[in-house]
Parts: sequence; structure tokens; C-alpha cells
Amino acid sequence: MNSPFELFGLTLTLSTVISFFPALLALLALTFLMRRTAIGLASVSVLLGYYFEVINMIAAFGITSLFLMSYGFNHFKHKAIKWLLGIGIFVFSILFFIHAFPGFNNPLVIESYMVSNNAVPFSKYLNFDKLMVAIALLALVVPHSRASMGKGSGKVFVLISLAIVSGLAGGVLFGLVEWEPKLSPILLGWVITNLFATCYAEEAFFRGFLQTQMQNTFKHHHHGDKLTVFCSGVLFGVVHFPGGLAYTLIATILGIGCAYGYQKANNILVPIYIHFVFNLLHFCLFTYPFLA
Repeated sequence: MNSPFELFGLTLTLSTVISFFPALLALLALTFLMRRTAIGLASVSVLLGYYFEVINMIAAFGITSLFLMSYGFNHFKHKAIKWLLGIGIFVFSILFFIHAFPGFNNPLVIESYMVSNNAVPFSKYLNFDKLMVAIALLALVVPHSRASMGKGSGKVFVLISLAIVSGLAGGVLFGLVEWEPKLSPILLGWVITNLFATCYAEEAFFRGFLQTQMQNTFKHHHHGDKLTVFCSGVLFGVVHFPGGLAYTLIATILGIGCAYGYQKANNILVPIYIHFVFNLLHFCLFTYPFLA
């Protein structure tokens, strides 16, 4: 059951595949607004993850707590209760994101792989904790809409594209990466882990949860929309500060682009795929992850 094998460029075991597959299906279900199906699949994933020791009882308790807080946040109308639940969601999500909540045994699926010859080695964990944040928020907290951007879609597309190009150009100018087009053998495995465990999770939290609360806070301000987009982008940049000042600035530019796309489209899939396109272009066209 735990004999390693290669699949899509990832080093997996059968127990890892069995534990994570329902969670990935849950995110696909949420893409089509199938919330109850997603929650059911997430529950199956938690049970399998516990059985195969991807998580222990403490982690299972943390996941259950996050889902219950998310449900309450969406259903309770009392302001004080909503605030307390919101703080709880924030704290638990951050702990899950930085892997500080005990009980998770996230498997290492890419270890010290040289994506680029002149780059630092790349390693990747399949993060069960971040997947659970994505599912909880997208299923129970994040507003879902298929609203169209209408006549302004061309302008939105141009500005989002400018943010993506500026962020990538900034990486070159600051000496973080170099132009290096490639088709890596681990591309498909990287796509799966980056899209679901990174882009879905981070955009559900930063845009779907935090930006929505910012929008409600600034809605009576004369420049409320602009202030929301700016604050959402800057916050996304600040959490990347451990990577350095240049990395923070690039993340801020990307964050503002994602925030603007989410505000205009009112659809969480828009910032998810802006984020993913940026990461994919970085992976395929430039040094990855960074110059050594």
C-alpha cells in the first residue's frame, strides 16, 4: 500500500492517492457549484486520510472545527457571533496554510527536483491541510456567482494581463528568474498540485473570504472598491515577505490583479485562474522556482 510509484511526475503511494483523490474531486465539484457533493467527498477524504495516517485525530478535529465555523459564519446573522466565527476561520486557515496545526502528515511528492539547471532544487508537498481550507471556504463561505463582466470585460482582461506581465517582468528585473522556456517532465504533476493545493486554497482565503469582508467594510467609503482591491493585493504581498522584498512586490502586483478580477467578475474562479496562469507561465517560461 505504501510502496512508492511515479504518476504524473509525482512520487506517490496508493494510500496517498486513495486519501487525496476525493478531496481533489471535491474541488472539481465546487467548480460546478456542487456544494453538498463537495462536502460529502471531503468527509470521505478525511476518513480515508485518518485511516491511512495522513492525518491524526487532532487534525481531524481541526478540519471539523473549520467546517463547522464556516457553516456558522454563513448562517448566523448576529454580528458578534459572526465576528468570532470569522476570527476562528482566519486563525485556523493561517495555521493550516503555514502547516502549524498539528496532526497533518503531508506527503512529499516532488523532492529536490531540478526544474531549471541554474535554479534552486524544487520540492513539493501534497498539502492535505490547504486542500481542506479550500473546500471549507468554497463550499460554505465564499459567495458563488456566474456574473458576467459585460461591456467592461475587455478593459478587465487588459489590466489583468498587464498585472501578470508586470509581475513576471519584475522577477527578471530583480534577478529572481531568467527567460528559460521548457517543457518539464513533471509539468502535469505540478499543474495538479499547484492548481488545487495552491491557487484554489489561497484565492478562496484571500479573495473569497478576506476580500469579501473588506468589501463589506469599505462599501460606504467613497473609494471603497479601489481601497478593497489595493488592501487585498497588499495583504497578499505582505504574507510573502519571508521570500524577500522583491518577491513581496511581485506578489502584491499579482494580488492586485487577482483582487481586481474578483471584484469585477464576482466569481471566485476568475482570481483562481489568474493566479494559476501566472504560476504556469513562470514554470514554463522562466527559471523555476528561482535562480540559485
